Amino acid sequence: MRTMSRGRGSFCPAVLLAFLGAACSRNNPTQPKNQIPPPSGKATPVALTRSIVIPARVAANPSGAPPEAGVLTLSEGGDDELAEGPTSFDLMQDGGFVVGDPLQKRLAFYDAAGKFRSEAQIAFAAERVRVLPNNALSVVQFQTGDRYILEPNASGQYSVPRPATTGDPDLDAADAGVVSLSSGSQATVSSLPSAANEVPVLNIRYLALGENMVSVRRLGQDVRGRTYVAIEAAFPGQRVDVRKIVRLYSGNGENLAEITDIPLDYLVHPVDEFRIRDGVVLQLMPKASEVRINIWDTNARP
Repeated sequence: MRTMSRGRGSFCPAVLLAFLGAACSRNNPTQPKNQIPPPSGKATPVALTRSIVIPARVAANPSGAPPEAGVLTLSEGGDDELAEGPTSFDLMQDGGFVVGDPLQKRLAFYDAAGKFRSEAQIAFAAERVRVLPNNALSVVQFQTGDRYILEPNASGQYSVPRPATTGDPDLDAADAGVVSLSSGSQATVSSLPSAANEVPVLNIRYLALGENMVSVRRLGQDVRGRTYVAIEAAFPGQRVDVRKIVRLYSGNGENLAEITDIPLDYLVHPVDEFRIRDGVVLQLMPKASEVRINIWDTNARP
């Protein structure tokens, strides 16, 4: 079954460009006036803080398998098709989690410890889910890419999804900003262009012996003006064997901290792999018997 084929590449919806090869210049390009210089100094490594485990199961026929209340569903996959299952999650305002369960056409809600609380049936497969400031949910449908809004009532129950309008904030687009990968060692990231203010451009430099950046994704900015960037790196000719790094940059471009121990043994590759909330980095990792949410706290850095 291949009902959910959108967004299966690494770092979707990241900017992913082919490495430009030896012909690309390794010298620093002339920087515009609003470009933040590359970081200097050594970044502090950040170790895994904790993990939340949510039960999951692989079903041979997901559409015919009755859902279990707190158990997320994945398909087996095969030689010519990828396994399918949860690809998106977000942190609720009370510290709990919402996880898309697309094969069961629902959203599942868990508390901060991973204990199941409730579900919302939405009648379509959710590729992405995002919590909005008023605790409403923004949900993107697989294949069509249409975005819907679920409004909460006074008791916290969610309404039937309605089509999103231009008045509904698209926080995922705001977090992604603008990314340009110019070579295997250099990239730039910024927030979305603003008519009112000049948008500073953060210069990303990646210098690792023999390795090149193959994708870069802006994950967002926290209330302290710090920017989080995810980098996918590999040795030339070994694009299947990649590793991921999340960097934390200060407002003046200093690389404050790095997360390098990011596990990649997914059964289903997430569309929204990382979420950033209040200085905490969260990673969604769907496996065959569990969906793990890994958490790194970067708040020790100024």
